[in-house]
Amino acid sequence: MKQSNDTVIFLTILFDWFNKHCKYAVLRNYEGLPEQNDSRDIDIAIEKKSYLQIKANLIGLVEQQGWKIVTLLISDRLITWVCGHISSEGKADLIQLDFFFHTSVFGIKFLSSQEVIAKRVFNGKVYHANNDYEFLDKYLYDRAVGATYPEKYETTRERVAESQMVGDVIGRLFGSKSLEECDQQGHRQLLWRAWLYNMKKNAIRTVCSMISFEYQRLRNYFHSTGFCVGFTGPDGAGKTTVIDLLIEQLGNVFRKAHAYYHFRPALFGNLGEVAHSAGIKKDVDRNYSDPHRGGKTGMLSSLARLFYYSIDYIIGYWVKVKPQIRITRLVIFDRYYTDIICDSRRSRIYLNPKFLYRWGKLFIPFLNYNILLTASTDTILARKRELNETGIRNINDKIDYLSGKDGYLKVMNEQTPEKAVVEILSYIFEEQHIKNLKRLK
Repeated sequence: MKQSNDTVIFLTILFDWFNKHCKYAVLRNYEGLPEQNDSRDIDIAIEKKSYLQIKANLIGLVEQQGWKIVTLLISDRLITWVCGHISSEGKADLIQLDFFFHTSVFGIKFLSSQEVIAKRVFNGKVYHANNDYEFLDKYLYDRAVGATYPEKYETTRERVAESQMVGDVIGRLFGSKSLEECDQQGHRQLLWRAWLYNMKKNAIRTVCSMISFEYQRLRNYFHSTGFCVGFTGPDGAGKTTVIDLLIEQLGNVFRKAHAYYHFRPALFGNLGEVAHSAGIKKDVDRNYSDPHRGGKTGMLSSLARLFYYSIDYIIGYWVKVKPQIRITRLVIFDRYYTDIICDSRRSRIYLNPKFLYRWGKLFIPFLNYNILLTASTDTILARKRELNETGIRNINDKIDYLSGKDGYLKVMNEQTPEKAVVEILSYIFEEQHIKNLKRLK
């Protein structure tokens, strides 16, 4: 994976610092480091006490180089830092560092970082795991969760096929006489054998480890390590282009770790379709290409729509959104509840903006970052004519109202979308860094 010059410099400084100040071992994909990183993340075996000793200085090093800790995951077996940086060229660089304390599943331990580090190898630039532990770390975990050892690491498996140490570990943990036999075993059976081995070795430590796993899993559910970003603005503000560029900029880490929603979680169907199915409404207007086609509704109809959408936002958040952001995932909304406040014609909810804002604050799950993306009336009219001058001005007036509230960022997309993305990412990176520093204390 080709890296920017800023990333190469950062990784070079980082590993030079690691080499001098702690004992560690990169678990795999270490061949090109620090100049070339062929993986989405960098897996580093390190003892937990060593991590705690270097943590404060490592934070200082990250900040000194102008990087931010964008996401932070703390689990029983690893701690993940996703470090981000906006380059002078206006591009987002991301590096994911996974600090592994042990290889385990559900708190049942297979290998300790101390074992890996004891046999580490130095290639002149970075310390890395030897062939046996490079294979075992991935293989043991995959087999215990029922996954197949990846074909891309097949050469690693071939190198250790006759290893006595690998055979001993497989036999001790899983009771298998060979890798081929282990391949044929069900993962539940393998996990049960590993649990029995750990219980015989040290029952109290094993129980404590499993409790620690459950505690961290529950903690991460209520203190999400991922984050949500919502975009609101008039048609012609450039939301689609900006969102696409933002996902592209975050691609190294989040391309396969993001979810995209339009307006609401859509746990329930379109209100018109639901009313039609229930026999309340005879005809359904399905001309979705014109979102402002509907006529003005009265207060009762507006309140009914507000209640229906609110239920979808509340339940949909916990059912569909929360599981996504629980562990280092990104959720993007192209329009969210904020759009109900700003664009009454689209939602057909004609209620006072101040009332809608207070309602949302009381009942609607609040996204981490709410981007109010807009431009001047003349700029929007030059791009699209889906709204007239009055309609654009009305939406922008409500955007100005919200921009004075906590948790909203107004971005004027007057020039290039790339410039707007830089402004948005700089804001998110800074806010995430502040939040994650509190968790690291």
